[in-house]
Amino acid sequence: MSDNTFISKNEHVKLLKSLHKYLFWVGEQIPHKVEINGEMVHLHEFVWEMVNKPQLSDENKTQINHCIALISKKEAEYEYDLEISDLTLQDAKKLFSKTAGLMRALMDLKELEEHPKKKRLRKFHRNVKKRKVDDAKKLITFIDKIK
Repeated sequence: MSDNTFISKNEHVKLLKSLHKYLFWVGEQIPHKVEINGEMVHLHEFVWEMVNKPQLSDENKTQINHCIALISKKEAEYEYDLEISDLTLQDAKKLFSKTAGLMRALMDLKELEEHPKKKRLRKFHRNVKKRKVDDAKKLITFIDKIK
């Protein structure tokens, strides 16, 4: 297939099916920036910030819901383009990756809304890290005493 040859309808279908497979998102990166409604959104930064907050405020939840709505619309546009547009293989792969990245962001943001236990899980992980650091400090102190 040359660089200017468009992918077949069968290849369009394969790409779309791949987007809806279980664990499709493994290895996919959330885009750093996405243009939504003519405005550049720092999506990766926003998702990272929300995921790492110890507790989500009502304002954060509102922002997340707004972002989910915007990203869902953009993802649907990308998926529609992937389905019907004349695309070269290279363009199709780029669009697939963008679409999968948006779907990954949607999953991460929706998970924050659906799992209030996530807050407790983050606290648990922070405590585990703190214990590891404390244990390492105690070990270093012990080794220094032995010397």
